[in-house]
Amino acid sequence: MSTLLIDSESVDAASKRKKVLDVLDLVLAQRPTLKLECGSGVAVLNDVTASMLSHCTSGVTVEVAALDGASPQWVGTEVTCLFRIYESKLHAGAHMLSFTSRICSVQRQPNGVVTLVLALPESIGRVQRRRSVRVDVSQDKVPALKVWPELPSGVPVAKKPPLLDTEECASEGFRVHNISATGISLKVAVELMRQALPRQNKGQRFSLFFTALSSPECPPAHFWVNATLRNIIDRPQESEICLGFEFIAEGELDDRKRIVWHPLKFDEVSGLGKFIFKWNLDNSRDKALVEC
Repeated sequence: MSTLLIDSESVDAASKRKKVLDVLDLVLAQRPTLKLECGSGVAVLNDVTASMLSHCTSGVTVEVAALDGASPQWVGTEVTCLFRIYESKLHAGAHMLSFTSRICSVQRQPNGVVTLVLALPESIGRVQRRRSVRVDVSQDKVPALKVWPELPSGVPVAKKPPLLDTEECASEGFRVHNISATGISLKVAVELMRQALPRQNKGQRFSLFFTALSSPECPPAHFWVNATLRNIIDRPQESEICLGFEFIAEGELDDRKRIVWHPLKFDEVSGLGKFIFKWNLDNSRDKALVEC
């Protein structure tokens, strides 16, 4: 990863600029989706996606297709671009990177697409985001959770009874341990595990449905996710097993109540991050965060 980290103060300005341009070359070649964050400066640009059109020593041009309008008042606003790229060497994994710049010009094309010219960033580094925070939750925060073997797209969910259901099995020892925008950890009593999941292996895929509450006064949000089993931790002293899952897709039910899956954006479940942030604030009064 050292070839992509270019925010070290030990690198002189010329070398740093060259490394910035090298990374931007990878972005242009791989065409990843860019996620923009502008804070409260230009709220309309928060969480929108863009793609890079070109770059040079004077700036970076990005295209944003999902905006209703554009304003010259955006010029000068600070913007952060988040993206995922792969190193060129064989078997290298994906890396989440980001850079912060400012908007130099705004143009709206006849077809409605908005292009932004950003100043060339001074550095590019790893992403530090709340997505890595994992928080403990009680059943009042996640009142319902169901687990199935992986459900393929098009399956009528009502005809597939779940293996585990917190609304039915909570008293038997099945509950959510902690959760992040990218994964979830469940605790299952040993006896219940023998009945519902007598065989489990890392890499197995499951489908989950759960609801989330930010407060008792708010209606619950509903989430469908596909997840890969990553960790199996036996806790004999507590007579339970902890199962750690990584989210790999998010879904919804169509008009016929059949599940339809979609790829994750930036490896996290859409809309879940705001609940993690709220629960983080709730928990911080009593306990520290658990980091991935």
